[in-house]
Amino acid sequence: MKRKLSILIKIIVCIFISLNMTSCWSSKELNKLAIVRSVGIDKAIYPNPIKLTVQIAKVLDLKSSAKSTNQQNTTTAGYFNLEEDGTTISGILQKFSRKLNRELFFSHNQLIIFGKDVAESGIQKHIDFFMRNRESRLLVWILISKQPASEILSIQPELGLIPGDNISELVTNQKKASQIAAINLKEFSSRLMSETTSAIAPIIEEKIDNNKKVSYLSETAVFKKDKMIGTLDKNETTGLLWAIDKMHSGIISINLKGCDDTADIKVLRCKSKIIPYIRDNQPAIKININQEGDLQEQTCYKDLANPNSFSMLQEEESKIIKDQILSALNKAKDLDADVFGFGDAIHKHYPNRWKSIKKNWDEVFKHIHVEINVDSKLRRSGKITKPIASE
Repeated sequence: MKRKLSILIKIIVCIFISLNMTSCWSSKELNKLAIVRSVGIDKAIYPNPIKLTVQIAKVLDLKSSAKSTNQQNTTTAGYFNLEEDGTTISGILQKFSRKLNRELFFSHNQLIIFGKDVAESGIQKHIDFFMRNRESRLLVWILISKQPASEILSIQPELGLIPGDNISELVTNQKKASQIAAINLKEFSSRLMSETTSAIAPIIEEKIDNNKKVSYLSETAVFKKDKMIGTLDKNETTGLLWAIDKMHSGIISINLKGCDDTADIKVLRCKSKIIPYIRDNQPAIKININQEGDLQEQTCYKDLANPNSFSMLQEEESKIIKDQILSALNKAKDLDADVFGFGDAIHKHYPNRWKSIKKNWDEVFKHIHVEINVDSKLRRSGKITKPIASE
């Protein structure tokens, strides 16, 4: 009996060891991969409809490049760009395989940039590949470029080694500061598939700063179906962010009455809600916003850390927020683009009513009544309660 038990234990141990010694069947060797960090899609010269740019990290060179940069104050590119024209993304990738000795690997891709020309002619057919491909991440950023995407992906960053990584960090940081309407592939595709909600995406462009080319995030592209039809400026973009519950940080500058001074309020938290309802037998929208902030800075000598001044600042905050939302709403109506998702909200809450207005939603959206309610609360005045100097 003891002998049988001993044999059984040995068999179990052998099985356990053999299981832990097996390699992952799906693993891939790093030195056999070309790791894609960014993708750009532009219009190509006839007869090919598109030009694809993939930015590939020189993984083994990044460490030595960074060391060289620190020691010699020089920058060695830690990447290279592959460009090719073609009809489809898959077809172009096949062309890349003929001149690349490694397998393209998309699991670390961070962003997809569409040239403005491509965006205006329709991008659904180009999104399809990235939605189907198993390596493609749904959290990659979507951007629209004023210049060709290939040019944007060639702008060497001041800090960092890879242009695409720099742009990705730029998007992430400005999203945290609620400066742009950042959107990933999943959210963008969801808007494209909606019957009424228009897709949006940040616009990136090349600018000259101190005689150097830099990547700059400016406006917001607005789509109708899958075609870019217009833009929202910075103020209109901020209004949109307030309305769709994407404003979580930022600064509100208030011009103080009776002087040229300002007070800056730092947004700490914000909660927005779009509520559809029926008004005079017609669908209407209510936007409720609750916002809290702190007094971040003031340029006047007046003591603003008192109940009366706080009340005045709160009223001014609410007015500014409401005006920004109205600015975005008016622009959206001019473009016939429901960037707020009003149609989807009505569909969800009033499915039977939606059936009767669905076909004419563009016309309904133009004239829909929107009520905006803003409740601003100013919590604190920072570490000091009075200005450091008096008038």
